[in-house]
Amino acid sequence: MPRLTVANDVIHYTIAYSSRAKHKRIVIAPSGVKVVLPQGSREDEAIELIEKMKRRVYFARERVLRQEDRFKSLTDIEYISGARIPLLGSEIRLTVFPEKRKRSRVEYDGSLSVRVQNGLTSQEMEKEVKKKVEAWIKEQVLQKTLEIIQVFGKRIGILPKGLKIKAQKKLWGSCGRNHVINLNWRLGLFPKEVLEYVVAHEMCHLRHMNHSKVFWNLVESLVPEYERHRDWLKFRGYGEN
Repeated sequence: MPRLTVANDVIHYTIAYSSRAKHKRIVIAPSGVKVVLPQGSREDEAIELIEKMKRRVYFARERVLRQEDRFKSLTDIEYISGARIPLLGSEIRLTVFPEKRKRSRVEYDGSLSVRVQNGLTSQEMEKEVKKKVEAWIKEQVLQKTLEIIQVFGKRIGILPKGLKIKAQKKLWGSCGRNHVINLNWRLGLFPKEVLEYVVAHEMCHLRHMNHSKVFWNLVESLVPEYERHRDWLKFRGYGEN
C-alpha cells in the first residue's frame, strides 16, 4: 500500500479508478485516505497529487479523525448527564433528571433533557434514556427530511409516496418501486449535508430505478458535491439503494 510521510507521521492510502470521476480527487475518511482517478489515468498522477497536497491531507485527516469521535454511533455514547449527542453536524448536551414521575419525557431548549422516574438502577436508567434520545433523533431526522424532500421535489417534479425512518442494518437509505423512501435514523448523527445527499439519492430513484449516468447526473443537479458525501458514507460500510 502506498504511503505518505508528513513529518514523523506515515499515512497509508489507496488508489482507485472511477468511470464516473471527472477530476482527480482525494477522499479522506476515518478509516483511510484514497486517491480517486478518472479511468485511463496513470498511477503516478495520484502520487504527484497527494505529494503536492500532503500538508493539507495531513491536517484534513486530523480533522476527520476528531470528527469521527463526534459522529460515532449512539451505542458508544454514555447516556448520562454531560454526554454530547451528535445531531446533523452539531453537538447537543444531554442532561438526565431523575424525578418522581411515571413516564419519561424529553425536553429540548438548546440542550437535551430527559426526565426519568426515580428508583431505576443505573443500567435501567441508561437504557431508558437511550430509548428516549433515539426516538427524539428519529423525529428530528423525519422533520428535516420532510423539509429537504419539499425542496428537491420542486426541482425534479416528483415526491415520494411515503417516508419511513428505520434502524436499517445494511443501508443508509432505499427507495422501492412503491415510491416509499426508507432512511436510517443514524444519518441524524452525521452532518446535514450527508443526509441531504442520501435524500437526493433516493429521490432520484423516483425518476430512475438504476444507477445509470442519467441517474447520477440528476443527483449531481441536486447535490453538486455528492461524490464527497457518498465516499464519506462508503467508509462506514453501508450503502444506498
